[in-house]
Amino acid sequence: MWKKYTLENGIVLSYHDDKHMYYVNDKKVESVTGICQRGVPKPQLINWLVNTPMNEVKRLINEKLDMGEQLDRAMLERIFATAKKKPDTFKDEGALVGSVVHGLIEDYLNNKKIPTQSDKAVVNCWNLFLDWWNKQEYKPVAIEKKIYSPKYKYAGTLDLVVKDKNNKLVLIDIKTSNHVTFDYFLQLNAYKSAYEEETAKKISSAFVVRLPKKDSNIEIKQIPLNKKLFNAFLGAKYLMEQMENVEY
Repeated sequence: MWKKYTLENGIVLSYHDDKHMYYVNDKKVESVTGICQRGVPKPQLINWLVNTPMNEVKRLINEKLDMGEQLDRAMLERIFATAKKKPDTFKDEGALVGSVVHGLIEDYLNNKKIPTQSDKAVVNCWNLFLDWWNKQEYKPVAIEKKIYSPKYKYAGTLDLVVKDKNNKLVLIDIKTSNHVTFDYFLQLNAYKSAYEEETAKKISSAFVVRLPKKDSNIEIKQIPLNKKLFNAFLGAKYLMEQMENVEY
């Protein structure tokens, strides 16, 4: 479903929640996450995409052998087909947990009642967030805010802007991934630039708050905010555009 958001500078940004698409004046605008996904090399992700199916093939074959089953061509084809889907299964489950956790945090910061959760990964992330948040002296300024840069033509949704005890604005991005990766650095610099362009308010610092699905230790990573990292984001944007527009 399409929703329209009127930004502080009067620009109307349209967003489709299911398709994760942004439009301004009936023209599609690339998203910050889309740019970081398609325009930034991810060697760790490539290794994971290769190793995950391979490990699943090994596990399934050993399972059949331990049960005394004879392997034939049809069985191997089924094993390969199952293993091929394993990365998508992990990604879908991770996306589901991340979406639920973000929704809980948004509702909590908007003073809504939070129902009891049963999923172990969600509960772990949620408890880590609550324990961390209740120790901070932050006042929410913007929650799940839509942003758009007229100058550089990109859009997105930042998680949280807060005001600290010194009345300075802090940009916070909530992650439920297994690691902090380089594209997060570009993502937060892009959010900062678009937020400041729209509001004329200065972001003083930025952090990734990583909530592990299983571990008990939260990770707080300060993200440098500088012209070099923002230019790297723009470079990823231009690289993505050329990869998709050039015929080869």
